[in-house]
Amino acid sequence: MDPFLMVLPLALVMALGVVFGRIGLLTEDTVPKLNAILYWAALPALLFRSILRVGGGIFSDPNLFWAVHVSFILIPGIAWLISSRFTRERRKIAVSVLVAVRANNVFMGIPAITIALGQPGLDALSLFFAVGLLGYNFISITWAQAALSGKVSLRSLGATLINLLKNPLILACLFGVSGAFMGYSELPWWIDSTLKIIGDTGSGIALIALGASLKIHNPLRALKSTWRDIFFKLMIHPALVWVTFLVWPVDPVLRDTVVLVSAMPGAINNFVLAQSMGMDSDYAGEIVALSTAFSIITLPIWIRILGV
Repeated sequence: MDPFLMVLPLALVMALGVVFGRIGLLTEDTVPKLNAILYWAALPALLFRSILRVGGGIFSDPNLFWAVHVSFILIPGIAWLISSRFTRERRKIAVSVLVAVRANNVFMGIPAITIALGQPGLDALSLFFAVGLLGYNFISITWAQAALSGKVSLRSLGATLINLLKNPLILACLFGVSGAFMGYSELPWWIDSTLKIIGDTGSGIALIALGASLKIHNPLRALKSTWRDIFFKLMIHPALVWVTFLVWPVDPVLRDTVVLVSAMPGAINNFVLAQSMGMDSDYAGEIVALSTAFSIITLPIWIRILGV
C-alpha cells in the first residue's frame, strides 16, 4: 500500500474533528470531556489488555529497555544544545527539550501503528509502553525542568514520580506488567470483552478530539519560530531512535514500531506540562499544532524508509 494512503485515514478523521470544532459540534467545553474519557477509560483499557496479550514477552528482550532509555536520555540533551544556539530564553529552550522526545504516542500513535502494522504492531507498541512509559515521562520532564531552572532537586524528582504514578495510562501499564509477571496472559471472557469494547472506542475518538483541539492563529509566523523544533521532532528524533537499535538490535517489527511512533508529532500534553511548569506554553502549543499538520507529510516518508 502507498505510504500516503496508509496515513490518509488519520488525516481524514482528524479533519472530521476540525470540522466538528468549526461548526460547534465539539466546543472548548466538550473536547476536554472527550479527552477525559480517553484518558481515564478507553486508552487505559486498551493498554492494559494489550500488555497482557504480550505476556512474558515483556521480560524477554533487554535490548529494548536499553535502546529506548538511552534515547530518552540523549535526545533531550541534544535538543537542549541545538536550541541554546538560537535563543537564550530559558522558557523556550525548556519547551524544545520537552517536545523533542515527547511524541503523541497514544492519541495518534495507536491508530497510526494499527493501520500501518496491524495487530503485530499494536502488540509491539504495547511492549514499548510496558517497558518505557514510566521512564519516558520521568526522564523527559526531568530534562525539561533542568533546562528551565538550570538544576533538578530531589524534592522535584520525588514530586514528579508521585504525579506520574497517579497517571491512569502509567497505572494501566504497571498493572498489565504485573499481570504478565504473574502469568495472567488471559482474562475471563466477560472482562476481556468489556475492556475490548471500551478500548476499541479510543482510536477514532482520539483522532477526532485531536483535530478539534488544533488551533493556531498565525501559521506562517509560528512556523518561522518553531520549524527547527518541528524538524527535530518529526525527523531527527526517530532517526536517533533508529540508531540506538543499531547498537541494541531487536525484532524488526518491534524496531519499526518504536521508530514510527517516535516520528509522531508532539504530544498534546506538552502544552499542559509547559503551562504548569512555567515554560512558554504558547510556543509549545504552536509546536504541537504545526508538528501534527506536518506529520501527514513526514509519516509517509518514515513508512517508506522503514519499508512497512
